[in-house]
Amino acid sequence: MASILAVVGSARRDGYTVQVLEEICREMESSGADVEVLHLLDYTFGPCRSCYECIRMAEHRCILADDMGRRGEGRLWRRVEGANGLLLVTPVHGWAADALIHLFVERLYPFLWSGELKGIPLAAVSVASNQGFQHMANAMLCQWSFTMGARWIGGLPVHMAFWEEVRPEARDLGRRLAEAAASDAREGRRPLSDRELWRYYQNTPWPVFPRYLENLTRGSGDPDRSIIRRALTAGTFRRPEALEHLRQADHWFEEAMAHMRLGDLGRALDALVWASAYWTHATWQEFLEEQLIKVPPPAAYRPLMEDNPSAMKGEA
Repeated sequence: MASILAVVGSARRDGYTVQVLEEICREMESSGADVEVLHLLDYTFGPCRSCYECIRMAEHRCILADDMGRRGEGRLWRRVEGANGLLLVTPVHGWAADALIHLFVERLYPFLWSGELKGIPLAAVSVASNQGFQHMANAMLCQWSFTMGARWIGGLPVHMAFWEEVRPEARDLGRRLAEAAASDAREGRRPLSDRELWRYYQNTPWPVFPRYLENLTRGSGDPDRSIIRRALTAGTFRRPEALEHLRQADHWFEEAMAHMRLGDLGRALDALVWASAYWTHATWQEFLEEQLIKVPPPAAYRPLMEDNPSAMKGEA
């Protein structure tokens, strides 16, 4: 039987957020899933301490002595390990997802290095009852899903003024997450390659191409303001391997911009995936590997050989 973990950030056990969750849980259970609801206030865990031990150790586990640590023995960590699907549930606080959900996602950091959550089905619920901004919270949860490499099943941004209208959508989301979790349990998890992941998220509340383009152009969206090109001329990269990766990043960024000007967004996205991967490895080698983390990037993290760039040239 598929196991789904519904992770609740709300401090209220009988509030609007839990009311929406209960509707989704009923549908997931009627679809055959084993659903466990976790209220994060029942667990003891704090923020990441940036010690990077989870990167250095082969098993990629957190060493902090709390429910998300203990080298993989923390009681909350163990529940995440056994899940076939995740449902992140948050009220809207400060026009965003709540702090407990954010903290929980932050502490999933070691999974980034092990790759164990790559491809896990994930859905999200954000519930507002005052000014709204549930869609902004939903986009934030989608962004975090992308950074985990999870398979985004969908989000349900709800304002309680319209709850009765979206009840069918809540049930549909529960059914789809249960089906995806059942596939994960039955067939095994299929991680998405970087190229697959970026393409997958293009039609979600957090489309990757414009967001990463903004990242590489210092918020301007102007290709001529690429931080990669600026880094090449600033003299801050000195290690030969880092410089070579930086030159590759610049090449693939130019390829992305050329395809974008031609209106070929598929190839532009593929090239931007490679620009970002080379930029990642260049910065890791120059600023992290010797001075801070002191190990090369784990194999699961932005592998440069995952997709062959030459294969892109013949594809639409």
